[in-house]
Amino acid sequence: MTIQNSPSSRPHRPLRNVLIGTSLGEESEAVVRAGLAVARTAAAAGAQVTLVHAAQLDTLQILQSAAGPAMVEIAVQETLEERLRELERQVERHGIAPSELAGARVLSGPPHQVLTAAAQSLAADLVVVGATGSGPVAAELLGSTADRVLRKADCPVLVVRGELPVPPRRVLAPVDLSPLSAEAFASGLRLLAEVAGEAETAVRAVHVLSFLAVLALGREGGRGELAPYEEVERIAAEQLRRLVQENGQGNGRFRIDTAVLPGEARFEILRDLEQNPADLVVLGTHGRGGFDRLMLGSVAATVARRAPCSVLLIPPMPQTIQAI
Repeated sequence: MTIQNSPSSRPHRPLRNVLIGTSLGEESEAVVRAGLAVARTAAAAGAQVTLVHAAQLDTLQILQSAAGPAMVEIAVQETLEERLRELERQVERHGIAPSELAGARVLSGPPHQVLTAAAQSLAADLVVVGATGSGPVAAELLGSTADRVLRKADCPVLVVRGELPVPPRRVLAPVDLSPLSAEAFASGLRLLAEVAGEAETAVRAVHVLSFLAVLALGREGGRGELAPYEEVERIAAEQLRRLVQENGQGNGRFRIDTAVLPGEARFEILRDLEQNPADLVVLGTHGRGGFDRLMLGSVAATVARRAPCSVLLIPPMPQTIQAI
Protein backbone atom coordinates (compact mmCIF):
# COMPACT_ATOMS: atom_id res chain seq x y z
CA MET A 1 0.00 0.00 0.00
CA THR A 2 1.78 3.12 -1.20
CA ILE A 3 0.67 6.35 0.39
CA GLN A 4 0.35 9.05 -2.24
CA ASN A 5 1.14 12.58 -1.18
CA SER A 6 0.70 15.64 -3.31
CA PRO A 7 1.05 19.34 -2.54
CA SER A 8 -1.95 20.56 -0.58
CA SER A 9 -4.58 22.28 -2.68
CA ARG A 10 -6.18 23.91 0.39
CA PRO A 11 -6.60 27.61 -0.41
CA HIS A 12 -4.59 29.83 1.90
CA ARG A 13 -6.41 32.59 3.72
CA PRO A 14 -4.23 35.23 5.35
CA LEU A 15 -4.66 35.35 9.10
CA ARG A 16 -7.02 38.27 9.63
CA ASN A 17 -9.62 37.31 12.23
CA VAL A 18 -8.39 35.78 15.49
CA LEU A 19 -11.17 34.78 17.87
CA ILE A 20 -10.08 34.47 21.51
CA GLY A 21 -12.31 32.68 23.98
CA THR A 22 -11.84 34.05 27.49
CA SER A 23 -13.24 32.83 30.79
CA LEU A 24 -12.20 36.16 32.38
CA GLY A 25 -10.42 34.14 35.07
CA GLU A 26 -6.69 34.18 35.81
CA GLU A 27 -6.13 31.16 33.57
CA SER A 28 -7.45 33.12 30.58
CA GLU A 29 -4.69 35.74 30.78
CA ALA A 30 -2.18 33.47 29.01
CA VAL A 31 -4.82 32.63 26.40
CA VAL A 32 -5.40 36.29 25.60
CA ARG A 33 -1.64 36.96 25.53
CA ALA A 34 -1.10 34.12 23.05
CA GLY A 35 -3.96 35.09 20.76
CA LEU A 36 -2.94 38.73 20.80
CA ALA A 37 0.71 37.88 20.06
CA VAL A 38 -0.32 35.74 17.10
CA ALA A 39 -2.46 38.55 15.70
CA ARG A 40 0.26 41.13 16.23
CA THR A 41 2.92 39.09 14.45
CA ALA A 42 0.47 38.60 11.56
CA ALA A 43 -0.42 42.30 11.54
CA ALA A 44 0.97 42.70 8.02
CA ALA A 45 -2.16 40.90 6.87
CA GLY A 46 -4.30 43.29 8.91
CA ALA A 47 -5.03 40.76 11.65
CA GLN A 48 -7.34 41.75 14.49
CA VAL A 49 -8.68 40.01 17.57
CA THR A 50 -12.19 39.49 18.83
CA LEU A 51 -12.57 38.57 22.49
CA VAL A 52 -15.64 36.52 23.37
CA HIS A 53 -16.80 35.52 26.83
CA ALA A 54 -19.60 33.00 27.18
CA ALA A 55 -21.74 33.71 30.24
CA GLN A 56 -23.35 30.43 31.20
CA LEU A 57 -25.80 31.78 33.73
CA ASP A 58 -27.26 29.56 36.40
CA THR A 59 -30.92 30.60 36.25
CA LEU A 60 -31.85 28.44 39.22
CA GLN A 61 -29.30 30.21 41.40
CA ILE A 62 -30.60 33.58 40.23
CA LEU A 63 -34.16 32.52 41.00
CA GLN A 64 -33.22 31.85 44.60
CA SER A 65 -32.56 35.55 45.10
CA ALA A 66 -35.12 36.93 42.69
CA ALA A 67 -38.80 37.51 43.08
CA GLY A 68 -40.51 36.79 39.77
CA PRO A 69 -39.61 36.76 36.07
CA ALA A 70 -39.05 40.51 35.88
CA MET A 71 -36.44 40.37 38.62
CA VAL A 72 -34.77 37.40 36.94
CA GLU A 73 -34.48 39.38 33.72
CA ILE A 74 -32.96 42.30 35.59
CA ALA A 75 -30.51 40.02 37.41
CA VAL A 76 -29.43 38.41 34.14
CA GLN A 77 -28.93 41.78 32.49
CA GLU A 78 -26.90 43.07 35.44
CA THR A 79 -24.72 39.96 35.32
CA LEU A 80 -24.05 40.38 31.60
CA GLU A 81 -23.18 44.04 32.09
CA GLU A 82 -20.74 43.18 34.90
CA ARG A 83 -19.08 40.52 32.74
CA LEU A 84 -18.73 43.07 29.95
CA ARG A 85 -17.00 45.46 32.32
CA GLU A 86 -14.63 42.66 33.34
CA LEU A 87 -13.94 41.95 29.67
CA GLU A 88 -13.22 45.61 29.01
CA ARG A 89 -10.79 45.62 31.94
CA GLN A 90 -9.04 42.58 30.46
CA VAL A 91 -8.70 44.41 27.15
CA GLU A 92 -7.14 47.35 28.99
CA ARG A 93 -4.75 45.12 30.98
CA HIS A 94 -3.36 43.66 27.77
CA GLY A 95 -3.00 47.02 26.10
CA ILE A 96 -5.13 46.09 23.12
CA ALA A 97 -5.40 49.14 20.88
CA PRO A 98 -8.67 50.00 19.13
CA SER A 99 -7.00 49.28 15.78
CA GLU A 100 -6.23 45.73 16.97
CA LEU A 101 -9.66 45.01 18.43
CA ALA A 102 -12.44 43.88 16.14
CA GLY A 103 -14.79 43.41 19.07
CA ALA A 104 -15.28 42.37 22.70
CA ARG A 105 -18.49 40.49 23.32
CA VAL A 106 -20.29 38.83 26.20
CA LEU A 107 -22.80 36.28 24.97
CA SER A 108 -25.11 34.07 26.97
CA GLY A 109 -24.97 30.31 26.44
CA PRO A 110 -22.77 27.21 26.76
CA PRO A 111 -19.18 28.26 25.95
CA HIS A 112 -18.58 25.73 23.17
CA GLN A 113 -21.79 26.74 21.39
CA VAL A 114 -21.06 30.43 21.79
CA LEU A 115 -17.51 30.11 20.47
CA THR A 116 -18.31 27.89 17.49
CA ALA A 117 -21.23 30.12 16.49
CA ALA A 118 -19.06 33.23 16.87
CA ALA A 119 -16.28 31.65 14.81
CA GLN A 120 -18.72 30.94 11.99
CA SER A 121 -20.40 34.34 12.06
CA LEU A 122 -17.06 36.17 12.12
CA ALA A 123 -15.45 33.86 9.55
CA ALA A 124 -12.61 33.42 12.02
CA ASP A 125 -9.27 32.25 10.65
CA LEU A 126 -8.13 30.98 14.05
CA VAL A 127 -9.86 30.21 17.34
CA VAL A 128 -7.75 30.46 20.50
CA VAL A 129 -8.97 28.65 23.62
CA GLY A 130 -7.40 27.54 26.87
CA ALA A 131 -6.65 24.11 28.22
CA THR A 132 -7.21 23.43 31.89
CA GLY A 133 -3.76 21.98 32.52
CA SER A 134 -1.51 19.03 31.82
CA GLY A 135 -0.86 15.63 33.33
CA PRO A 136 -3.07 12.55 33.70
CA VAL A 137 -5.63 14.18 36.01
CA ALA A 138 -5.99 17.61 34.41
CA ALA A 139 -5.82 15.98 31.01
CA GLU A 140 -9.27 14.54 31.37
CA LEU A 141 -10.58 18.07 31.98
CA LEU A 142 -9.38 19.61 28.65
CA GLY A 143 -12.06 21.56 28.76
CA SER A 144 -15.26 20.30 27.70
CA THR A 145 -15.25 23.72 26.01
CA ALA A 146 -11.93 23.21 24.21
CA ASP A 147 -12.77 19.61 23.38
CA ARG A 148 -16.16 20.48 21.86
CA VAL A 149 -14.80 23.49 19.97
CA LEU A 150 -12.17 21.21 18.43
CA ARG A 151 -14.88 18.86 17.20
CA LYS A 152 -17.01 21.56 15.61
CA ALA A 153 -14.63 24.24 14.37
CA ASP A 154 -14.06 24.63 10.63
CA CYS A 155 -10.89 26.69 11.13
CA PRO A 156 -7.65 25.95 12.99
CA VAL A 157 -7.90 25.90 16.78
CA LEU A 158 -5.02 26.85 19.06
CA VAL A 159 -5.29 25.20 22.48
CA VAL A 160 -3.08 27.24 24.79
CA ARG A 161 -1.39 25.49 27.68
CA GLY A 162 0.90 27.66 29.74
CA GLU A 163 2.85 30.51 28.19
CA LEU A 164 3.20 30.11 24.42
CA PRO A 165 6.24 31.83 22.90
CA VAL A 166 5.21 33.68 19.75
CA PRO A 167 6.74 32.95 17.38
CA PRO A 168 7.41 29.40 18.59
CA ARG A 169 11.02 28.29 18.20
CA ARG A 170 10.51 24.51 18.37
CA VAL A 171 7.53 22.84 16.69
CA LEU A 172 6.56 19.17 16.57
CA ALA A 173 4.50 18.15 13.53
CA PRO A 174 3.28 14.52 13.63
CA VAL A 175 1.99 13.11 10.33
CA ASP A 176 0.60 9.71 9.36
CA LEU A 177 1.46 10.01 5.62
CA SER A 178 -2.21 10.28 4.57
CA PRO A 179 -3.46 13.06 2.24
CA LEU A 180 -5.38 14.59 5.16
CA SER A 181 -2.24 14.67 7.25
CA ALA A 182 -0.25 16.17 4.38
CA GLU A 183 -2.89 18.89 4.00
CA ALA A 184 -2.76 19.66 7.73
CA PHE A 185 1.04 19.80 7.63
CA ALA A 186 1.02 22.28 4.73
CA SER A 187 -1.70 24.42 6.33
CA GLY A 188 0.09 24.45 9.66
CA LEU A 189 3.36 25.59 8.08
CA ARG A 190 1.61 28.37 6.19
CA LEU A 191 0.03 29.64 9.40
CA LEU A 192 3.36 29.39 11.23
CA ALA A 193 5.05 31.32 8.43
CA GLU A 194 2.71 34.26 9.07
CA VAL A 195 3.72 34.51 12.71
CA ALA A 196 7.38 33.46 12.45
CA GLY A 197 8.70 36.72 11.07
CA GLU A 198 12.49 36.56 10.91
CA ALA A 199 12.73 34.16 13.84
CA GLU A 200 14.39 30.80 13.34
CA THR A 201 11.84 28.04 13.84
CA ALA A 202 12.86 24.40 13.98
CA VAL A 203 10.16 21.93 12.86
CA ARG A 204 10.42 18.25 13.72
CA ALA A 205 8.18 16.18 11.43
CA VAL A 206 7.62 12.70 12.85
CA HIS A 207 5.81 9.61 11.64
CA VAL A 208 5.03 6.79 14.03
CA LEU A 209 5.17 3.28 12.60
CA SER A 210 2.40 1.32 14.25
CA PHE A 211 2.19 -2.47 14.06
CA LEU A 212 -0.48 -2.25 11.34
CA ALA A 213 1.61 0.21 9.34
CA VAL A 214 4.57 -2.15 9.53
CA LEU A 215 2.40 -4.95 8.16
CA ALA A 216 1.01 -2.77 5.35
CA LEU A 217 4.29 -1.23 4.25
CA GLY A 218 6.16 -4.49 4.72
CA ARG A 219 4.05 -6.22 2.07
CA GLU A 220 4.31 -3.51 -0.58
CA GLY A 221 5.15 -4.64 -4.06
CA GLY A 222 3.33 -7.95 -3.72
CA ARG A 223 6.04 -9.64 -1.69
CA GLY A 224 4.98 -12.96 -0.29
CA GLU A 225 6.62 -12.44 3.06
CA LEU A 226 6.94 -9.56 5.46
CA ALA A 227 9.92 -7.34 4.82
CA PRO A 228 12.43 -6.76 7.65
CA TYR A 229 11.63 -3.85 9.93
CA GLU A 230 14.69 -1.96 8.70
CA GLU A 231 13.30 -2.06 5.17
CA VAL A 232 9.85 -0.92 6.34
CA GLU A 233 11.45 1.93 8.28
CA ARG A 234 13.40 2.96 5.17
CA ILE A 235 10.19 3.04 3.09
CA ALA A 236 8.38 5.12 5.74
CA ALA A 237 11.32 7.50 6.07
CA GLU A 238 11.37 8.07 2.32
CA GLN A 239 7.63 8.71 2.20
CA LEU A 240 7.97 11.13 5.13
CA ARG A 241 10.74 13.04 3.37
CA ARG A 242 8.60 13.21 0.24
CA LEU A 243 5.62 14.51 2.21
CA VAL A 244 7.77 17.23 3.77
CA GLN A 245 9.29 18.18 0.43
CA GLU A 246 5.97 18.33 -1.43
CA ASN A 247 3.94 20.04 1.30
CA GLY A 248 6.58 22.29 2.81
CA GLN A 249 7.35 24.19 -0.36
CA GLY A 250 7.64 27.92 -0.01
CA ASN A 251 8.55 27.68 3.67
CA GLY A 252 12.31 27.54 3.35
CA ARG A 253 12.62 29.73 6.43
CA PHE A 254 11.98 26.65 8.59
CA ARG A 255 14.59 24.05 9.37
CA ILE A 256 12.64 20.80 9.05
CA ASP A 257 14.03 17.56 10.42
CA THR A 258 12.28 14.20 10.04
CA ALA A 259 12.12 11.11 12.22
CA VAL A 260 10.36 7.74 12.08
CA LEU A 261 9.42 6.27 15.44
CA PRO A 262 8.10 2.78 16.27
CA GLY A 263 5.06 2.31 18.47
CA GLU A 264 1.54 3.64 19.03
CA ALA A 265 1.16 7.14 17.64
CA ARG A 266 -0.52 8.93 20.54
CA PHE A 267 1.93 7.59 23.11
CA GLU A 268 5.07 8.00 21.00
CA ILE A 269 4.17 11.61 20.22
CA LEU A 270 3.87 12.36 23.93
CA ARG A 271 7.10 10.47 24.66
CA ASP A 272 8.88 12.42 21.94
CA LEU A 273 7.71 15.67 23.55
CA GLU A 274 9.32 14.55 26.79
CA GLN A 275 12.63 13.83 25.07
CA ASN A 276 12.51 16.76 22.65
CA PRO A 277 10.53 19.58 24.33
CA ALA A 278 8.58 21.78 21.93
CA ASP A 279 6.76 25.07 22.19
CA LEU A 280 3.93 23.90 19.95
CA VAL A 281 2.48 20.78 18.35
CA VAL A 282 0.85 21.13 14.93
CA LEU A 283 -1.51 18.27 14.18
CA GLY A 284 -4.44 17.48 11.89
CA THR A 285 -7.72 16.52 13.51
CA HIS A 286 -8.13 13.69 11.00
CA GLY A 287 -5.79 11.02 9.78
CA ARG A 288 -5.64 8.03 7.51
CA GLY A 289 -9.14 7.01 6.48
CA GLY A 290 -10.69 10.11 8.02
CA PHE A 291 -12.19 10.10 11.48
CA ASP A 292 -15.72 11.03 12.34
CA ARG A 293 -15.68 14.66 13.50
CA LEU A 294 -17.52 13.62 16.65
CA MET A 295 -14.63 11.29 17.43
CA LEU A 296 -12.12 14.08 16.73
CA GLY A 297 -9.52 11.41 16.02
CA SER A 298 -8.05 9.48 18.90
CA VAL A 299 -4.50 10.70 18.27
CA ALA A 300 -5.45 14.37 18.02
CA ALA A 301 -7.73 14.14 21.06
CA THR A 302 -5.11 12.45 23.22
CA VAL A 303 -2.33 14.83 22.22
CA ALA A 304 -4.56 17.88 22.79
CA ARG A 305 -5.43 16.58 26.26
CA ARG A 306 -2.01 15.41 27.39
CA ALA A 307 0.66 17.45 25.60
CA PRO A 308 2.77 19.54 27.99
CA CYS A 309 2.66 22.46 25.54
CA SER A 310 0.18 24.28 23.35
CA VAL A 311 -1.37 22.46 20.39
CA LEU A 312 -2.51 23.83 17.04
CA LEU A 313 -5.12 21.58 15.47
CA ILE A 314 -5.93 21.82 11.78
CA PRO A 315 -9.31 20.52 10.52
CA PRO A 316 -9.62 19.28 6.94
CA MET A 317 -11.44 21.18 4.25
CA PRO A 318 -15.05 19.93 4.00
CA GLN A 319 -14.57 18.88 0.38
CA THR A 320 -11.57 16.79 1.39
CA ILE A 321 -13.59 14.85 3.93
CA GLN A 322 -16.39 14.30 1.41
CA ALA A 323 -13.89 12.88 -1.08
CA ILE A 324 -12.75 10.16 1.35
